[in-house]
Amino acid sequence: MGQHDSSYHLFFSHARMIRDLLREILGETWVSLLDLSSAERVPSSFTSRRHQKRESDFIWRFRRKDTGEPVYVYILLEFQSRPDPYMAVRLMTYIGLFFEYLIAQGLLPKSGKLPLVIPVVVYNGIGPWGPPLELAELIERLDDPSAEQYVPRLLYRLVHEAKVPRELLAASESPVADLFRMEGSTAWDEVIGGFGPLLEHVGDDESLLRAFEEWIKNVIFPRLGLSSDEIPGRLSLKGAETMLAERIDEWNRKLAEENLQKGLQEGRQEGRQEGRQEGRQEGLQKGLQKGLLKGRQEGRREGEAHALLRLLGKKFGALPRDAQRRIAAAELELLSKWFDRALTAERIEDVFGA
Repeated sequence: MGQHDSSYHLFFSHARMIRDLLREILGETWVSLLDLSSAERVPSSFTSRRHQKRESDFIWRFRRKDTGEPVYVYILLEFQSRPDPYMAVRLMTYIGLFFEYLIAQGLLPKSGKLPLVIPVVVYNGIGPWGPPLELAELIERLDDPSAEQYVPRLLYRLVHEAKVPRELLAASESPVADLFRMEGSTAWDEVIGGFGPLLEHVGDDESLLRAFEEWIKNVIFPRLGLSSDEIPGRLSLKGAETMLAERIDEWNRKLAEENLQKGLQEGRQEGRQEGRQEGRQEGLQKGLQKGLLKGRQEGRREGEAHALLRLLGKKFGALPRDAQRRIAAAELELLSKWFDRALTAERIEDVFGA
């Protein structure tokens, strides 16, 4: 099991993450019928001779509010870039094995019927989910309506992290939303903007906090280009935030230097061309000065843009893509104006104005 898989295994071993996944992300009405405080993880190691234990499977038992009888939620984590086209068949097999386990252990409800098991697949891939969500869609049909009653049916709920609306994640005060939001981040500014809300939402749950710290160290930092030598063995979430902030400042300085050198090179070239055209040394000096000024201005603009992104991320969390694009394209004067507004703004809309 890879670092990414093992991190998710830790996350969804926490009752808080499961409760928030059902309540904040799924949000279906049946969730309100369960006593979410009764969450209890049950064994998922039941196997047959042909089916080995899966480390990415979780089964959580909840009690109904009305009768106290159990309802099970089967969580399957899917990390493959190419989803299994027969996922519904796999789920049918696992749930069938689980029913056999309940029967053998005498764990059925008082009615003697099988309990309800709701399968949920959490998929963190970027590409679309192609497999059908209903087992019946995988079954060939006879051209006769009387055979339809024999078609097996099993519906599962898919949670595709990349497709969860960003507005929903931004509005949710949940570590599950923080996980999905940071999982989809592609820049340092987006990641660092998520640290503050994450610390607040995790609260005093030390075990869950450790899980996030290990995930950030082993998954997020390498994704952002940090080598293992640069990452301390024991890393706190606050330490990670400081580390990224320092890395952003270093990156801004390097970017400014690169822009300055680029400007100088362009200036030399422009100066030589102008000097050849005019036949005077003044042309070269003029071009050099122009290139130097251009490089400095571009370096200042890039630094101001990243400083604004960092400030907005700390105040408002992950920024909408539109806001990031506006900042990336803005001139220095406008960036400075937005930065001044951001210092006192209560909403992100107040920063950009009309």
